[in-house]
Amino acid sequence: MKKIVNTDKAPTPTGPFNQAVIAGNLVFTSGQAGRNRETGVMGDIHDQARRCIQNIGNVLEAAGTSLEHVVKATVFLRSADDWKAFNEEYIKLMPKPLPARSSVIAALKGPDMLVEMEVVAMLPVKD
Repeated sequence: MKKIVNTDKAPTPTGPFNQAVIAGNLVFTSGQAGRNRETGVMGDIHDQARRCIQNIGNVLEAAGTSLEHVVKATVFLRSADDWKAFNEEYIKLMPKPLPARSSVIAALKGPDMLVEMEVVAMLPVKD
């Protein structure tokens, strides 16, 4: 059985998908960009990386988990030139130990979108 997760604390999906789906004890998020939900603004790579991870954290919170329970992250960058800057923010914001991760250089939706990230997280075990 699966449960759909959506929150107003992250950007509204721009296509036919939900922000996350819970299946068993796992949460699968859709890709989150670094868009400011209130203004729609996309900043530089540092700003987008921070907002991207914050948006994922908000979706995970709505699902009943957190960044601490992420087991796999997939990062999509528009340019390999942004690798270092993204990693600087990622290391600051992602709890240790860091999850497994893949990174892909990809054509992203919209010319101002520099990064997108999706994760798989576990739901915490309740006593």
